[in-house]
Amino acid sequence: MARIAPASVQAVLDACDMLEIVAPYTTLKKSGANYMGRCPFHAEKTGSFSVDPAQKLYYCFGCGEGGNAFTFIEKKEGLDFADTVRLLADKYAVRLEYEESSPRQEERRRQRERSYSLLDQAAAYYSRYLWKSSAAAPAREYLAGRGFGEAVIREFRLGFSPKGGASLLKAAAAKGYAASELEAAGLIITRGGRTYDRFRGRLMFPFTDHRGRVLGFGARVLDDSQPKYLNSPESEIYHKSNLVFGLGNARQAITREDRVYVVEGYTDVLALSQAGVGNAVASMGTALTGQQLKEIARFTKNVYLSFDADAAGQKAMLRALELARRLSLLVRVVEIPAGQDPADMMLAGAGAGEFAELAGGAPGLLECQVRATLNAADLSGAEGRIEAFSALKEVLAEAANSIERDEQLRIIADRLRLSPENMAYLLQSISSGGKKEGGETERRVLSQEELTERSFLSLCLACPGEARRYLQDMTEAYFTTEPNRSAFKWVKERLEGWESGSVPADAQISANTAAHSILPELIIRSESDHLNSAPGALPELFFRLTEAELSRRIRRIKNRLDDGDEDSESFRKLCRLENRRREIIDLIQSGKYGMA
Repeated sequence: MARIAPASVQAVLDACDMLEIVAPYTTLKKSGANYMGRCPFHAEKTGSFSVDPAQKLYYCFGCGEGGNAFTFIEKKEGLDFADTVRLLADKYAVRLEYEESSPRQEERRRQRERSYSLLDQAAAYYSRYLWKSSAAAPAREYLAGRGFGEAVIREFRLGFSPKGGASLLKAAAAKGYAASELEAAGLIITRGGRTYDRFRGRLMFPFTDHRGRVLGFGARVLDDSQPKYLNSPESEIYHKSNLVFGLGNARQAITREDRVYVVEGYTDVLALSQAGVGNAVASMGTALTGQQLKEIARFTKNVYLSFDADAAGQKAMLRALELARRLSLLVRVVEIPAGQDPADMMLAGAGAGEFAELAGGAPGLLECQVRATLNAADLSGAEGRIEAFSALKEVLAEAANSIERDEQLRIIADRLRLSPENMAYLLQSISSGGKKEGGETERRVLSQEELTERSFLSLCLACPGEARRYLQDMTEAYFTTEPNRSAFKWVKERLEGWESGSVPADAQISANTAAHSILPELIIRSESDHLNSAPGALPELFFRLTEAELSRRIRRIKNRLDDGDEDSESFRKLCRLENRRREIIDLIQSGKYGMA
């Protein structure tokens, strides 16, 4: 697909209102030139999240998350960069231009856009027919009988397909769509020289992606006809194994609550949404796939499974648990009362509070795996207990933390009637796999040199006039990491641009990949550093970086001398550097700074 032109990306960024973008996720209050609030990326009691509306940047002093308008939407909505630009372009009415592509690529993009438009209009056609046609009265009665109100039916754009053979085909042709386009979108079929609608006399459930675009349909009969359910065929834009029903509707609630409920059927999602549980999606059947979980993981790592209690549902749940573990998702299982599914429970009068109560007591991944393994084994004899013992060793080896594991060990010991010797063996045989408690990745601790380098760069932005005196003779050798070196180049170019009256575009922040992660921190810190920094802070940091750079050069020369390179020039250079380093140290200790 053709890339969005850089000028269009910049136009979208220019049009963005950063406060408006952040507002749905946290409450902000003005603090100087910036705005402060609680961080939407981690739980905190006092606000450490700062937004610079002028430069359209954010940074959290608590967790270190930072970026611009694009990265904020990417992280909160689980979108990639291109989708983020398109979403914000739609929001702020910016017309996107694309880089020049081959005629074949352009034609393919045009065809995809026409397919999206065709499927959207088909969904609208089916919806109108459901509400306005007398022939759709049985479908309206069926939905009302199940307890679904008009609001939720319209929210999910349910519809009804006419029983006539080619009603949709004729309606689409009248709008300029060719039969080949309808066939590619899975809306018609041709057999025996006759072309007719694929879906006839069925209740229609549109399948949408995370952006709400219609990709295909699920269709249910209201009588005893077979097949009971009929889905759109696989196409260029519709792949059932990648799609999660209701994600477009649930996306904002998922990111807001940082959890998702995964159920089996369309009606489960509708019933939960109608009851006030807006962050539920369906797995398009019992076989939840790895790709579907990856799609969900873009929005949250907290997955609550609520599958039917029958054999198929339990088998699907165990498969989903294993897939989720591989993706490092935090999985719990919401156990619905026996004989019910989420739709039955909600439509019988239960509300969001009751469902939340069940979710609050939902067992975790390890407990579910242990319980399932024990329930599947024949524990009446020694052989069955030995098989369960072997299987549970592997399950416990994947435990997220020792506390959860030890709790399950007590249950296992009781159910398997294990002796203390076997318990000891079981404990010894479990490998921790080198994980940190909680399964989290350890955040890298910055060295003192890195912290000093970043403090210097943020002060340069805060005091550009003074900073240019120091930056003009500095090189990348003053900085120890690639992000800091890249940030130094960006800061230097920016200050030179200020001096010449041509400031580099802020969009370069996202293009500068090496410095991308720290530039928002530097810029936002520069606001407070300008007000709070002590006199002489900038020259002191400069000379500390100078001393550190001299020390690194001295070490390199000493290493060469140690290796036998004892030429007189290297020795004289070493003496000069040592003398210069002592002068810098004396200068720092005196606090009397000048451009020495």
